[in-house]
Amino acid sequence: MIKIMNFHNMGFLDIKVPDLLFNLLKKECKIALNSNKEMKSGLSGKGVATHVYIQNKKTLNELDSFLKELITVYRQNFKLDPSRTKTLTNNVPFKMGPPWINYQKKYEFIPQHTHDGIFSYTIWIDLPNNEGEYASTFQFTYSDIQGALRTNNIKLNKKDNGRMLFFPSTVNHQVYPFYNSNKQRVSISGNILLDASTYD
Repeated sequence: MIKIMNFHNMGFLDIKVPDLLFNLLKKECKIALNSNKEMKSGLSGKGVATHVYIQNKKTLNELDSFLKELITVYRQNFKLDPSRTKTLTNNVPFKMGPPWINYQKKYEFIPQHTHDGIFSYTIWIDLPNNEGEYASTFQFTYSDIQGALRTNNIKLNKKDNGRMLFFPSTVNHQVYPFYNSNKQRVSISGNILLDASTYD
Protein backbone atom coordinates (compact mmCIF):
# COMPACT_ATOMS: atom_id res chain seq x y z
CA MET A 1 0.00 0.00 0.00
CA ILE A 2 1.23 3.50 -0.86
CA LYS A 3 0.08 6.57 1.06
CA ILE A 4 0.22 9.96 -0.64
CA MET A 5 1.32 12.57 1.92
CA ASN A 6 1.69 16.33 1.53
CA PHE A 7 3.76 18.70 3.63
CA HIS A 8 1.73 21.24 5.57
CA ASN A 9 1.65 24.68 4.02
CA MET A 10 -0.23 27.93 4.28
CA GLY A 11 -2.83 28.82 1.68
CA PHE A 12 -5.18 31.70 0.87
CA LEU A 13 -8.90 32.36 0.87
CA ASP A 14 -10.69 33.30 -2.37
CA ILE A 15 -13.88 35.16 -1.46
CA LYS A 16 -16.87 36.98 -2.94
CA VAL A 17 -17.29 40.19 -0.93
CA PRO A 18 -20.83 40.73 0.46
CA ASP A 19 -22.87 43.22 -1.59
CA LEU A 20 -23.28 45.75 1.24
CA LEU A 21 -19.53 45.97 1.84
CA PHE A 22 -18.70 45.99 -1.87
CA ASN A 23 -21.09 48.88 -2.55
CA LEU A 24 -19.65 50.92 0.34
CA LEU A 25 -16.11 50.34 -0.90
CA LYS A 26 -17.03 51.13 -4.50
CA LYS A 27 -18.74 54.37 -3.46
CA GLU A 28 -15.64 55.60 -1.63
CA CYS A 29 -13.35 54.59 -4.48
CA LYS A 30 -15.27 56.94 -6.79
CA ILE A 31 -14.42 60.00 -4.68
CA ALA A 32 -11.25 59.08 -2.77
CA LEU A 33 -8.68 59.86 -5.47
CA ASN A 34 -9.55 63.56 -5.32
CA SER A 35 -10.44 63.89 -1.64
CA ASN A 36 -8.66 61.32 0.56
CA LYS A 37 -5.11 61.32 1.90
CA GLU A 38 -2.50 59.72 -0.35
CA MET A 39 -0.50 56.81 1.03
CA LYS A 40 3.25 56.82 0.39
CA SER A 41 5.12 53.54 0.64
CA GLY A 42 8.43 52.02 -0.40
CA LEU A 43 6.76 51.11 -3.69
CA SER A 44 5.56 54.62 -4.55
CA GLY A 45 7.04 56.15 -7.67
CA LYS A 46 6.82 56.64 -11.41
CA GLY A 47 5.03 53.78 -13.17
CA VAL A 48 3.52 52.42 -9.95
CA ALA A 49 -0.18 52.63 -9.06
CA THR A 50 -1.32 55.52 -6.82
CA HIS A 51 -2.36 54.60 -3.26
CA VAL A 52 -5.04 56.53 -1.31
CA TYR A 53 -6.37 55.75 2.18
CA ILE A 54 -9.98 54.76 2.89
CA GLN A 55 -11.40 57.25 5.42
CA ASN A 56 -15.18 56.73 5.70
CA LYS A 57 -15.91 55.35 9.20
CA LYS A 58 -18.98 53.34 8.19
CA THR A 59 -16.99 51.64 5.43
CA LEU A 60 -14.07 50.95 7.78
CA ASN A 61 -16.37 49.43 10.44
CA GLU A 62 -18.08 47.16 7.90
CA LEU A 63 -14.72 46.03 6.53
CA ASP A 64 -13.35 45.43 10.04
CA SER A 65 -16.29 43.15 10.92
CA PHE A 66 -15.86 41.13 7.74
CA LEU A 67 -12.10 40.74 8.25
CA LYS A 68 -12.64 39.35 11.74
CA GLU A 69 -14.86 36.64 10.24
CA LEU A 70 -12.15 35.77 7.71
CA ILE A 71 -9.50 35.36 10.41
CA THR A 72 -11.70 32.72 12.02
CA VAL A 73 -12.29 30.96 8.69
CA TYR A 74 -8.57 30.94 7.90
CA ARG A 75 -7.61 29.51 11.29
CA GLN A 76 -10.24 26.78 10.99
CA ASN A 77 -9.03 25.65 7.57
CA PHE A 78 -5.23 25.78 7.71
CA LYS A 79 -3.18 23.87 10.26
CA LEU A 80 -0.19 26.10 9.54
CA ASP A 81 -1.33 29.55 10.60
CA PRO A 82 0.84 32.72 10.68
CA SER A 83 -1.21 34.17 13.55
CA ARG A 84 -0.08 31.40 15.92
CA THR A 85 3.22 33.11 16.66
CA LYS A 86 5.67 31.73 19.23
CA THR A 87 7.37 35.07 19.86
CA LEU A 88 4.81 36.64 22.24
CA THR A 89 4.48 35.96 25.95
CA ASN A 90 0.79 36.94 25.90
CA ASN A 91 -1.93 36.67 23.32
CA VAL A 92 -2.84 40.03 21.82
CA PRO A 93 -5.90 40.96 19.76
CA PHE A 94 -5.91 41.55 16.02
CA LYS A 95 -6.17 45.07 14.65
CA MET A 96 -6.99 46.24 11.15
CA GLY A 97 -4.31 48.52 9.70
CA PRO A 98 -5.41 51.50 7.59
CA PRO A 99 -6.64 50.09 4.24
CA TRP A 100 -5.82 51.82 0.98
CA ILE A 101 -7.15 52.06 -2.56
CA ASN A 102 -4.90 51.28 -5.53
CA TYR A 103 -5.57 53.31 -8.68
CA GLN A 104 -3.62 51.63 -11.48
CA LYS A 105 -3.45 53.19 -14.95
CA LYS A 106 -2.63 51.59 -18.28
CA TYR A 107 1.04 50.40 -18.33
CA GLU A 108 1.44 50.87 -14.54
CA PHE A 109 2.23 47.97 -12.23
CA ILE A 110 2.80 47.07 -8.58
CA PRO A 111 6.25 45.52 -8.01
CA GLN A 112 6.79 42.30 -6.10
CA HIS A 113 6.57 42.90 -2.36
CA THR A 114 5.35 41.61 0.99
CA HIS A 115 3.23 43.40 3.61
CA ASP A 116 3.51 44.15 7.30
CA GLY A 117 1.31 42.29 9.75
CA ILE A 118 -0.07 38.76 10.01
CA PHE A 119 -2.68 38.66 7.25
CA SER A 120 -3.20 40.82 4.17
CA TYR A 121 -5.95 41.11 1.59
CA THR A 122 -6.81 42.51 -1.81
CA ILE A 123 -10.31 43.35 -3.04
CA TRP A 124 -10.96 44.11 -6.72
CA ILE A 125 -13.46 46.93 -7.21
CA ASP A 126 -13.27 47.91 -10.89
CA LEU A 127 -11.26 45.82 -13.35
CA PRO A 128 -10.78 46.49 -17.05
CA ASN A 129 -11.23 43.69 -19.56
CA ASN A 130 -7.80 42.58 -20.73
CA GLU A 131 -6.15 40.41 -23.32
CA GLY A 132 -2.86 38.60 -22.97
CA GLU A 133 -1.54 35.90 -20.66
CA TYR A 134 -0.31 38.16 -17.86
CA ALA A 135 -2.16 41.44 -18.38
CA SER A 136 -3.66 42.62 -15.07
CA THR A 137 -2.62 39.35 -13.37
CA PHE A 138 -2.13 39.15 -9.60
CA GLN A 139 0.77 36.77 -8.89
CA PHE A 140 1.94 35.04 -5.72
CA THR A 141 5.60 33.89 -5.62
CA TYR A 142 6.83 31.40 -3.02
CA SER A 143 9.41 28.67 -2.42
CA ASP A 144 8.43 25.01 -2.46
CA ILE A 145 9.80 22.34 -0.11
CA GLN A 146 12.92 22.00 -2.29
CA GLY A 147 13.55 25.74 -2.37
CA ALA A 148 12.45 26.19 -6.00
CA LEU A 149 10.43 29.30 -6.83
CA ARG A 150 6.76 28.68 -7.65
CA THR A 151 4.04 31.07 -8.81
CA ASN A 152 0.29 31.12 -8.49
CA ASN A 153 -1.32 33.39 -11.08
CA ILE A 154 -4.75 34.95 -10.56
CA LYS A 155 -5.81 36.20 -13.99
CA LEU A 156 -8.41 38.93 -13.63
CA ASN A 157 -11.09 40.55 -15.78
CA LYS A 158 -14.19 42.68 -15.21
CA LYS A 159 -16.19 39.64 -14.04
CA ASP A 160 -13.90 39.50 -10.95
CA ASN A 161 -15.19 42.80 -9.51
CA GLY A 162 -16.03 42.06 -5.87
CA ARG A 163 -13.54 39.21 -5.58
CA MET A 164 -11.13 39.15 -2.63
CA LEU A 165 -7.98 37.24 -1.66
CA PHE A 166 -6.99 36.84 2.02
CA PHE A 167 -3.44 35.58 2.61
CA PRO A 168 -0.42 35.59 4.96
CA SER A 169 1.31 38.99 4.83
CA THR A 170 4.78 37.54 4.22
CA VAL A 171 3.85 35.94 0.87
CA ASN A 172 5.47 37.76 -2.06
CA HIS A 173 3.01 39.12 -4.60
CA GLN A 174 2.85 41.57 -7.49
CA VAL A 175 0.42 43.00 -10.06
CA TYR A 176 1.19 43.02 -13.79
CA PRO A 177 0.34 45.98 -16.03
CA PHE A 178 -2.48 46.02 -18.57
CA TYR A 179 -2.34 47.46 -22.07
CA ASN A 180 -5.61 47.62 -23.99
CA SER A 181 -7.90 49.72 -21.78
CA ASN A 182 -7.88 53.38 -20.77
CA LYS A 183 -9.93 52.63 -17.63
CA GLN A 184 -8.27 52.68 -14.22
CA ARG A 185 -7.87 49.36 -12.44
CA VAL A 186 -9.19 49.93 -8.90
CA SER A 187 -8.49 47.63 -5.96
CA ILE A 188 -8.25 47.84 -2.18
CA SER A 189 -5.53 46.38 0.02
CA GLY A 190 -4.75 46.26 3.71
CA ASN A 191 -3.16 44.39 6.58
CA ILE A 192 -4.23 42.79 9.84
CA LEU A 193 -1.75 43.26 12.65
CA LEU A 194 -1.34 42.19 16.26
CA ASP A 195 -2.35 45.04 18.57
CA ALA A 196 0.24 45.27 21.36
CA SER A 197 -1.13 48.65 22.55
CA THR A 198 -3.28 46.80 25.10
CA TYR A 199 -0.04 46.19 27.05
CA ASP A 200 1.31 49.78 26.93
